Amino acid sequence: VCALLDDSTVKCWGANDYGQLGLGDTVVRGLTDNSMGDALLPINLGSGLGISSIATGNFHHCVLLNNNTIKCWGYNQFGQLGLEDTANRGDQPGEMGDSLPAVSQ
Repeated sequence: VCALLDDSTVKCWGANDYGQLGLGDTVVRGLTDNSMGDALLPINLGSGLGISSIATGNFHHCVLLNNNTIKCWGYNQFGQLGLEDTANRGDQPGEMGDSLPAVSQ
């Protein structure tokens, strides 16, 4: 599950087998005490970028950023992230933020 917050950030929680929470790991969020609210980090999608809208799929998510680019992360076995490969994104450190490429439009 992901939510677009009123400060234009996104927080995700739940299963995370493919990095679909966008936190650079595959750790489940929301099962333990103190894992939600302020303890749940917002997704880093790049320096100074806010999120205009979010769309979710099966084990992956995409956002429209305030600079009119699209970024997607999570499961990518069939190329659903639009990045011309089949590598999952968000399941390893260093894959999010400015390192996450925008979808070519």
